[in-house]
Amino acid sequence: MKFLDITNTLFNGIDASNHVEFDHEKIFYCQDDISGLKSIIAIHSSKSGPAIGGCRFRHYQTYEEGLTDVLRLSRGMTEKNNAADIPFGGGKAIIFNDQPKSTDLLEAFASFLNYLEGIYYSAEDMGISLQDIKLVGKYTPYVFDNVDPGSYTAKGIFYSIQSALKFYLQKDIKDSVISLQGAGSVGSQLANLLGEMGATIYIQDIDQDKLKNLSTTSIHIVENALTQECDLLSPCAVGGIFTESSIQNLGCKIIAGGANNQLLTPSIDSDLYKKGIHYIPDVLINSGGVIGLTKDILNRSDLQIEEDLKLIGKRALDSMSFAKVNNMSVLDAINGLLI
Repeated sequence: MKFLDITNTLFNGIDASNHVEFDHEKIFYCQDDISGLKSIIAIHSSKSGPAIGGCRFRHYQTYEEGLTDVLRLSRGMTEKNNAADIPFGGGKAIIFNDQPKSTDLLEAFASFLNYLEGIYYSAEDMGISLQDIKLVGKYTPYVFDNVDPGSYTAKGIFYSIQSALKFYLQKDIKDSVISLQGAGSVGSQLANLLGEMGATIYIQDIDQDKLKNLSTTSIHIVENALTQECDLLSPCAVGGIFTESSIQNLGCKIIAGGANNQLLTPSIDSDLYKKGIHYIPDVLINSGGVIGLTKDILNRSDLQIEEDLKLIGKRALDSMSFAKVNNMSVLDAINGLLI
C-alpha cells in the first residue's frame, strides 16, 4: 500500500499546489494494488478543528477530474461547517471506482484514514452508504457512522426553501410547485417532506429504483427537472449542472438545493441574477448533514438539533434580505463571510 503527501509534488503529471482550485493545507493519495483502492483526501482547513467531510465513490474520466472534484468539495466543507457553526474544519475524500466496491477496498480506505491519524474524519457520500461507512469504522476510529446525514441535510434545505418561497414569492409550501433533480438520500427525503406539506412535486432521477422511495401522492416523475416550469428548483444530485447553456432553459424562479458546487463557474451566479433567478448557494443551506453527523460527539439533543436546522433557514433568510437591500445576489452577499 502506497501513501503519498502530494501537496507540493508533481504527481500523475499535475502539481496540485498549482491547480486553479488549490488553497488547501494538505492533499494525500493512497493506492493499494491488492484491493484496487485509488483514493485522494484533501484537507482544505483545520483552523476550526479536525477536517470532516464525506467520501465519494464514483467514476472519473481522468485523475485530474477527480483531483478537481475533491479540491472543490473539500473547500465547500469548510464553508459548510463554518456556516453550521460547528468546531470542525473541511475535508473530503474520493475513491476512484476503477474497481468494484468491496470489503477489501473499504478496509484499505480505513488504513488510509489511520495513516492520517485523525486530521480527517470521513462519512458517507455519493456511492458510499452508511453501511459502507460502518464497515470502514470496524477498522478505524476516524469516521462518523452514527446517522444517515441525508435526513438532516434534507430538513435544513426544507426550512431554507420555506424561507425562500415566502421571501421571494409570498407563497407557502402548500401552494408551491417544486422541481427536484435527484432522488437519493437527500432528494427523496426532501421530496417527501415537501409533498407532505402539500407542495406539487416534480422529480427526476436516472436511477428508477430510487424513485420507489417516494411516499407522497403529489409527486410526479419527469425527464428533465431543470426545464420543468416551477416556483423553485432543488438540485440534489451531482454538481456543475448550471452552465452558460443549461441556464437558458430553466423553468424556475428560485434555485435552492443540496447538490454541492452547483455552478460550473462562479460567473454563472451573475448570469442567473441577470435573468431574475434567485440562486441560494448550497454552502448556505446544505449544512444539515454535518449538524446531524456531529450531534453525538457534541452532545446535542434532538431538540437542539432541530433548532439548529431551523437556524439554517433563518440564516438563509437573513442573507436573502441583505442581498435584496444591497442589490446583489445571495452568493455575493455571503462571499467571503463563511471562510
